[in-house]
Order: sequence, then structure tokens, then C-alpha cells
Amino acid sequence: MRDLGAGGYSRVYLYEQHMPQREVAVKIMNCGVSGGPASRFESEANLMARVSSHPAILSIYGAGTAADGRLFLVMEYCPPPQLSMVLRRGPLSVADALSTTIQIAGAVESAHRVGIVHRDIKPANILFTAYRRPVLSDFGISAMSGPRGEDDELRGMSVPWAPPEQLVGSHLADPASDIYSLAATAYAMLTGRSPFEIPDASDSVYELSRRIIKDPLPPLGRQDAPPSLYRVLSVAMAKDPARRYPTALAFARALQQVEAELGLPMTAVDLFHAATDSEVPHDDDLLEDTNATRLGVFEPVAEAATHVPVVDVDAGADGEQDAGTRRSRLLIGATAVAVTAVAVTAAVLASRMAEHSRPEATFATLAPVASADPLGVSVSPPRGLSGALSEDGSTVTFTWEAPEDEWDGSFLFREDVAGGADAAMQSTQATTVQLPARQGSTCIEVYSVRADGRTSAAAGACVDTSAAGAAEAG
Repeated sequence: MRDLGAGGYSRVYLYEQHMPQREVAVKIMNCGVSGGPASRFESEANLMARVSSHPAILSIYGAGTAADGRLFLVMEYCPPPQLSMVLRRGPLSVADALSTTIQIAGAVESAHRVGIVHRDIKPANILFTAYRRPVLSDFGISAMSGPRGEDDELRGMSVPWAPPEQLVGSHLADPASDIYSLAATAYAMLTGRSPFEIPDASDSVYELSRRIIKDPLPPLGRQDAPPSLYRVLSVAMAKDPARRYPTALAFARALQQVEAELGLPMTAVDLFHAATDSEVPHDDDLLEDTNATRLGVFEPVAEAATHVPVVDVDAGADGEQDAGTRRSRLLIGATAVAVTAVAVTAAVLASRMAEHSRPEATFATLAPVASADPLGVSVSPPRGLSGALSEDGSTVTFTWEAPEDEWDGSFLFREDVAGGADAAMQSTQATTVQLPARQGSTCIEVYSVRADGRTSAAAGACVDTSAAGAAEAG
């Protein structure tokens, strides 16, 4: 036994299970079976049991009560380091960050599909299996989606990864909060720190919470991270939950588009699929079909006879006397060929019928949709973007029109400063924005963001403000 760490109500130990022999992580409560912590512990076991067969969710093997009355969970053991320890050494490559986030997004989407909101996604809760596959762990404060009671606090909530609505006291277990926290975790994979953390500063919880609620998302500051990646994270971490991606799957698809832009192999999304009643064969059908396989992974193929009898057509000296024999042999050969053809045809038909009746696998690996437009630039950019300098030369007002009639999306914009670092992206529902006039020229980039999160290419415009700069200098 070895101590692996502690949480708010429990400790985790490494044990060796004897039958079957393997290393397991055992999470043991610090107190007995009564009270609120015990109830949450039991809830964690039940919630994990519903989703732990997902490839990117930590597996749970069992649960029980120890002799001293403490509850315990037996779980898959993932050797260190977990993601938080990896990030202490530095950020991940863009490719690894994208792949890890997409895999975890599949786990989050699958949990949401059965009504579970994790509510505490952060680097410390992403482990790596012995095969270096990321898995989501610690469903200790998870809940079924929907409103919660006033006294059901978010105990254990981690402020750096929490969405604004949780910090201002929302009592709703909403999937949108998981999308924000997963995007914040992806941001940390790319930068090595939480999104609103200021390096070399001692942030108080209050100050950090204020920035999460009020400030725009800081730029990534990586030359190898395309602007599209920042745009995706900006949408996923929108202050208003209604402006985020509608599902974790939509977030994953947007990240797959970034992979396509970079020429990276696309990471598949594993999703839970519940078979409908019409897809489940009756017991009688299973008993009658002795060739059926319950898992639907392998399908028996009828073996067709391929041996064709050799027909002796050589004529001897008494050819006329052997004519009847030759005709008989030819007839037998032709019959054999016909029988073989019928057998092969029957095998093909049986194979096709079995394919239609084959049960669906529990998990489906969704290949990314092939697209000649991987960035989703089929969303039109804003129309008629232009700018005008104010009379006093201090500001520039940029205006534009929606990309299409009856537009229900929003816009992202940022100032484009030549030779400078990318400005933070900001979101707006309006079609006008005012920027301070710069010496030389003042430029802007504006993007259309459709309601489903798809983002257009940038529309750009510049206004000559050299006269304003000269007047200011004078």
C-alpha cells in the first residue's frame, strides 16, 4: 500500500489486487457512512459507474464499506504524472494540447448525454493511463443537470478554472460550465498557467475571480498557435454561457478544424450510444441464430466450396464409345459449378442481412467530417467594414453590417497593431466599435460568430491617422 494523495473528504492509496492481479487506486473516506460527505461519496460511485466505461473516463472497479465503516472506491490506477504536474514543467505542444482536449471533450459530451455535469474539470483531474491516454477523473462534486438547492454549494470548486456564472453564485448544474472549464484547461495546456493568472504575481481569490468575471481572455502568446485556436477558446470561454458552444461535441469539432488547418492528424471523438429498443434482438432470435455474435464485432462468413471437379475431356482411340461418358462428366461439372455459384450468392446475401441486424457497439468513434473548408470560413465575414476618424482626431469609429439578413450571431474584434503583439479578442453584439487613434494608422479585425460557434475569416480595415498622430505630437 502507498499513499497517493488526499482530497477534501478522502485519501487515495495504491493497492495490489490479488484476483485478478493488478494495481488499483483505492479512494477511502476520512469519516464513516453517515452525513453529507458520505452521500456525495456514494453519488460519485454511482455517477462514475454510469460513464466509466468511456475510453477517456477513469474506470471504476467497485465500491464498498470497510470494517471500520468508511466507504471506499476501487478505481483504475493511473501512474503519475497527471496533467497538472506535466504543466509545471511547461506547456504542451499545440498538437498534444488539441488531441488531449478533444479526447476529454468526448468524455464530457458522453457524460452530458446521460445527464451528468462534472463541475470540476481542471488539469489535476486529468490523468494518464499506462498507455498515455488522458482520462477524466474525480466526479466527487458532479451532479445531474438542472437546478440545485440553495444549500448545495460547490464545495471543492477550483476558482482558476471556474466559469463566471459559478463565481457569482449560480445554482444551476449546466453543461455550459463544463465547456468553459475544459477550454480553460486547454488554455493552460498551451500556456502553462490558468487563463487569468498573472505570472509572478500573488493573485488573491477575489482579484482572480474579478478578472474571470470582467476581463477579456488574454492572448495565448504563442507563435505556433494560429488565431483560429484563440477564437475557438474565446467562444468556449464566453462570459455569457448562452454564447458558448452549445455542446462539448461542437467544441471538439471546432478544435478538429484547427487540427485540419495545421495539417495534423485529426483526433477522433468517442461518444456513448445507447441502443434503442428496436435495435436489441429478442432472446428467441438469439437462441435461433447460432451464428450470432452478441458484441457485433466479428461476423461469421459462410465458407463457400471452391473445389471444381476436373472433367476429363481427352478422347481416347474409341472416342465414340466414350461420348456418353464424356457427356455425363460435363453435365456433372456444370452442375457443380452452378451449385458453387448458388452457395457463394447465398453467403453474400447472408452476410449483408447479418450486417443490417448486427447490434451497434456501445461506443462509436466519430471520424471528423471531411471538409474542403476546415476552418468553417463558409460563415461570411462582416460586410461593409469601414472606419472614420473623429473631429478631434482622438478616436476612430469602425462600423460594419451583419454578414446576412436576419443574423442572430455575434462578432469578435481586436485592434490590429502592426509589429505588435496580438490584442485580446473581444466580443460584441453591436456593429460598431470605437478605438483610440494611433500614430500612423489605426486598424481592426472583425469576425462573424454564428450561433453554433462557427467563426468567419477576418474582415479588416484601416484608417489613416497620421495627421492625428502629428497633431498630438505638436
